[in-house]
Amino acid sequence: MSSLTEKQWEVLRKYRFHMSPDKDGIEARTFLDGDEMKVYLSHRRSLIGTDDLNVAGSLFMKRYAFVAAMGLMAMTYWNKKLNFTPENLIMVDGEKDGLWLPQFHLKDASATEFMSFEEKSEFIQAIFRDHLDQVIQSLKKETKLSNLILWENIAVYVFWIFENDEFLLNEGMRSGRDDEFRALLLDENSHWFGTYHNNPLARYYSRKVNIEGVPEKVRVRKTCCFSYRLEDGEQYRCKTCPQTCLVKKT
Repeated sequence: MSSLTEKQWEVLRKYRFHMSPDKDGIEARTFLDGDEMKVYLSHRRSLIGTDDLNVAGSLFMKRYAFVAAMGLMAMTYWNKKLNFTPENLIMVDGEKDGLWLPQFHLKDASATEFMSFEEKSEFIQAIFRDHLDQVIQSLKKETKLSNLILWENIAVYVFWIFENDEFLLNEGMRSGRDDEFRALLLDENSHWFGTYHNNPLARYYSRKVNIEGVPEKVRVRKTCCFSYRLEDGEQYRCKTCPQTCLVKKT
């Protein structure tokens, strides 16, 4: 067993990792049960900023996607495996600039080194098939949300992790990172994510385009995450929102 460096922990803290245990946190295994998920969302709607259970469910998944982001970041850029199983994960309420932004704590925060790509594929399956897909099924049971919205809420952060060059420790890492990204998008690896015939992430990987009023090219979402339906929601509308971007392409 080993651990991450202080600098690596600092990076994860920047992206929603919570170092200290919190008595008011919720164990992630709660979210695998549809009935408990409904109770959780009903109690958190005011914090999330909506009375609509579907909006709350979509925003929950968008925030919860950082579980995948943190796990894949540690795997791809540091070759470290952290335990993101539901039994080891605690979600803690948080807020920033008026938005509900929960953080995540690991009961056991020890890390091990990956010794092979087979180990990495098993880790990817543990995050997606055995964890996030189970949360998705729980949400679908209690809301009218579709797989399309819920998986795209995850995909946007997965793509961000693999396309963000600031995480590269050196230029030599680029090839290995890109190989892992390609593997993550292959249909032949659709079983990594659950019982899917097609890769549930790959359908959202499209080329980036120029949008009026946005300085850099962006990948326009195919579905809407409902951020604009929060209280005072227009200020939270995504810059990649399909409702606005599709009429602003330049």
